[in-house]
Amino acid sequence: MKPTVIQTAVSAVFSLALPVCGGKTPAPATPSAVEPNAAETAKPARAGEDKNTEKANAPASAPGEGEKAGAEAKASPCGGADIRDLLAAISQSACELPEEKRGTQDRDVTELLEIKMTSDAQHIAPGSNETITITYHNKSKAELPLDFVVDPEPRFDFELYTRKGVRVDKPAGAAPPLPPAVASAATPEKQIARITLAPQGTAKLSLTWDAVKYKWASKEKAKGAAAGHGYPREPAGPVPRGKYILRVVTPLVGIHEGSDHEMSQPRIPIDVGM
Repeated sequence: MKPTVIQTAVSAVFSLALPVCGGKTPAPATPSAVEPNAAETAKPARAGEDKNTEKANAPASAPGEGEKAGAEAKASPCGGADIRDLLAAISQSACELPEEKRGTQDRDVTELLEIKMTSDAQHIAPGSNETITITYHNKSKAELPLDFVVDPEPRFDFELYTRKGVRVDKPAGAAPPLPPAVASAATPEKQIARITLAPQGTAKLSLTWDAVKYKWASKEKAKGAAAGHGYPREPAGPVPRGKYILRVVTPLVGIHEGSDHEMSQPRIPIDVGM
């Protein structure tokens, strides 16, 4: 999912535009008028001739075309002050960075970026699903770029732990070997998608979490596994009642963080059946 030259140009030009997530790509500029031939150019202007003759004779734009182009020019699919669907934004090829523009060193954004994770409900029934929201807030007075891995889509994976740090939703035992066709398949090339938060801007992401345990999928289902994503899983019943820590492994990269990945893996206390 490599960006075309046009897409890259659009992303670069619109990175500082006003906040509209998922905006349209601006319409091409109206072609300029055809230049007059030499004979016409040589004719002297007659006294009293309208000074706006040349402008009046130029091809007219379609009604409303200028206003439409202006509105679209203000739209940026990859940044702003209020990005309400972060997943949709970083899934666009227009937001992918060419390799030569990617950073080579991690940035310390501890004092610039605030990440919050919330749940719609305080108590969740075993086996049910719940909406989890992650909010990225730029606390600074300058624009803040954030980079996410896309391979070929952005991945956000849930992990459920006890309060003592024991993983409870992972399948038992080691993963079975992948089918030969999947194991030998070429893995998608990883891309980097960038969104730019305006000063004091926010970006939100809503995900659905299922309060279930998992087991390794059957060999038949594994034949349809995505290359490079490991052996697939499938639900294996509800998680036991209890108090847990729900963590989301996000594709946020290019930032400096500790060994506990407090920035790229936000977490929240979860009560199941309590």
